[in-house]
Amino acid sequence: MSSKPAGRKAAKAAPAPVDRRKGERQPTRRIPFVFQEKLDDFIEWLARTGSVSAAAEAAGLARTQVYERRRTHKRFAQAWSKALSLGVDGLHDKAMNRAMEGDERPIVRNGRLVATDRRYDNRLLQFLLKAHKPEFSGNAPTASVSEQETMAKRLKAAAKRLEAHRAREAAKKTDGTS
Repeated sequence: MSSKPAGRKAAKAAPAPVDRRKGERQPTRRIPFVFQEKLDDFIEWLARTGSVSAAAEAAGLARTQVYERRRTHKRFAQAWSKALSLGVDGLHDKAMNRAMEGDERPIVRNGRLVATDRRYDNRLLQFLLKAHKPEFSGNAPTASVSEQETMAKRLKAAAKRLEAHRAREAAKKTDGTS
């Protein structure tokens, strides 16, 4: 008869892997299958929505869990980055479509649908134009190359006229005082 207790504790556990840097045995960290599925769901939802909060909620995880996982696991952080990029691209596509197509809104009279009205979000369109065409925001030159060349010629001609004017004024002063 054995003096060891029966059950899980009685089974010999496999030795933990050795951390070669410290020479100590470290506990193995295995991700439970269900948690890994939730992380995969999170990445999928992040790619769909571009929202960490929405993706975490849809996957049944806390935001703190996913942020900690991203901080400590390089592969998860890489998957996060790719998924977030896809999600943001999707949001951009939806915003562009909404700005160009507008929103159709019902017009109801006496409880009956009589027509629909399409409304366009001009502020959204303006924001997207500034994002794609920086010259709309005033941060970049608005003139084309040919317009810039024409402007340079006009500035040179104006400089010559100004120089001639100053020469005439200087000549008047010397003629009038002598």
